[in-house]
Amino acid sequence: MPKMELEFERLKIREITVSDASVIAQWKSGPLFRKMSTGSMTIINEGNQRQDIEKSLSQLNESYLIIIEKRSSQPVGYVRFNWMGSSQRYGWLRFGLGAEQGKGYMGEALTGIFQHLFQHETYRIDAEVYEYNTKSLKLLKSLGFQKEGVRRQAYFDKDQYFDIHVMGLLKSDWLEVSPQSRASLNIN
Repeated sequence: MPKMELEFERLKIREITVSDASVIAQWKSGPLFRKMSTGSMTIINEGNQRQDIEKSLSQLNESYLIIIEKRSSQPVGYVRFNWMGSSQRYGWLRFGLGAEQGKGYMGEALTGIFQHLFQHETYRIDAEVYEYNTKSLKLLKSLGFQKEGVRRQAYFDKDQYFDIHVMGLLKSDWLEVSPQSRASLNIN
């Protein structure tokens, strides 16, 4: 998989490095992030995030990207794809933001990344979202993702089961997303 380096109006996207482990561990340890992504029972520390990054970098079927806010040069989030098969035609998306939420960074990052991917080999992107993560569901729908199903009570956290929404984005869905919405993010 070729290295991905992209630049947009407010953001730079680059491949993750082992030196990013501390900030990833910090984000994933926060209570909101745990609720929306990792779960309360997952052990998160810099060491295991370093190992995760090292493993990711050695895999040909994975892209792990860090989102950098250009003005401050600080990391604000990440995007991660696990590619199914030997090409990047079909991938499973994961993403998260640190403390910089509510500023549209993830929408800008995903829009730019999807534009790049769909101009190349990508045909389909999948995502799964916990039922209570309404912000991520809304974001994915705004980018053209379709709800394809529900994994009923498939996630357990703190003595309660939750549904997982299964979302999919085809290249044809992406092409139907309003050009005006992509233009508002200054993405061609």
